[in-house]
Amino acid sequence: MLLRKAFSACLVFGVVFAILHMTLTHAASPSFNLTTSPIPVTLATSPGTIVTTDLRVKNPTTANEALKVTLYKFDVSPSSEVRILDRASGDSYFDWVNFSETKFTVKPNEWKTIKMTIKVPKDAAFGYYYAVGFSRQADPEAAPSAATLTGQLVTFVLLEAKVPGAKRELKVQSFNANKSTYEFLPSKLTVKVKNTGNIHVSPKGNIFIYKGSKTVATLDINAGKGNILPNSTRTFTADWSDGFPVYEPNKDGKKDQKGNLKQSLKWDLSKLTKLRFGKYTAKLVMVYDDGQRDIPIEATVSFWVIPWRVIGIVLLFVTFVMALIIYVIILRRRLKRLKNANNAKV
Repeated sequence: MLLRKAFSACLVFGVVFAILHMTLTHAASPSFNLTTSPIPVTLATSPGTIVTTDLRVKNPTTANEALKVTLYKFDVSPSSEVRILDRASGDSYFDWVNFSETKFTVKPNEWKTIKMTIKVPKDAAFGYYYAVGFSRQADPEAAPSAATLTGQLVTFVLLEAKVPGAKRELKVQSFNANKSTYEFLPSKLTVKVKNTGNIHVSPKGNIFIYKGSKTVATLDINAGKGNILPNSTRTFTADWSDGFPVYEPNKDGKKDQKGNLKQSLKWDLSKLTKLRFGKYTAKLVMVYDDGQRDIPIEATVSFWVIPWRVIGIVLLFVTFVMALIIYVIILRRRLKRLKNANNAKV
C-alpha cells in the first residue's frame, strides 16, 4: 500500500516535472462577401410535378451589390473533390429550372430571396445535382474551375425524382487512424464511404472510443448531414483530442513542409487525470435510410497511445527515489554498526 502511494506520488511529480521541461466561398476581390442560406438544399418529388425552394443571399457589406444567378451542375471526382461543371450536351435537366430573378441588387446588410422553380418531367428518374452560383453582374462569364469558382458563392441543390428502382446503398471502403501509435493525442480518424446505389444518401453516426470494454469518448460523424452522390466516395474525419497533454495548432497559423499546421503541446493541469496510455479501439457506427429502414454500417480500428517521455521521466524519478532510499538504509546500517563497534571498545 505504501509503495502504491509512493508510486502514484512519483507519477504525478513526474508529469508535473515533464510539464516544466517540456467553409465554399471564393472572393474575386477582398470586398466581395456574401452569405447564403440554406446550404445545401435537398428536394424530393414525383415525376410530372413542380417543386420550388427559396435561396437566400445576404450582403453583409456597406455597399450595394449588383448580382446575377448562374446555373451549374456538380459531381464528385475519384479523389472525393467536389467539381463544379458547366452544362454539357444532353443535360436537359437544366431546362427544368427557372429563377424568380436572374439579376438583382442587394442592399447593405439585406437578405434577398430568390425562388428556384423546377418543373420535373414525367420521364425524370433518380437524382439531379445543381450548383447555383451568385456573382457580380459586372464579372465576365467564365468556365468554372475543377476546384473553385472565382468570385462566386455557390449553393448546392440536390433533387430526387422518386421512381421505383431507386437503390440506396453505402459501403465503408476504409476506416483508419492516421497513426498506429501516438505519444499524445489528438488521433485523427478517417472513414471513406462509397455510395454504390443510384441516388444520393446522407449517413449519420458516431465513433466510439474504447479502452477494453469501457467507452472513453464518443465522436460525431457527418454532423452537417452531407450527402454522398451515386458512384462516388466521401471522406469524413473526426479528431479525438480529449487527453493530457494534447497537441494543438499554433496560433500563428504557420505550416510545416507537408502543408500541415504546426502544433505545440498544451499542458492543461485540469485534465491531468486524462493522461492516455495503452491500447484503444475506435468503433464506427453509421446508419442510412435505404427507403424502408435504417441500415447500419460498422468498422473498427485500433491504435496505441504511449506517452514515452512522461513514462521515461517517471521511471527516472522512481529510480532516483529508490536509489536514495537504498542509500539511506545502507548509511543507517553502517552508522549502526559503527556505533555498536564503538560501544564494544568502551
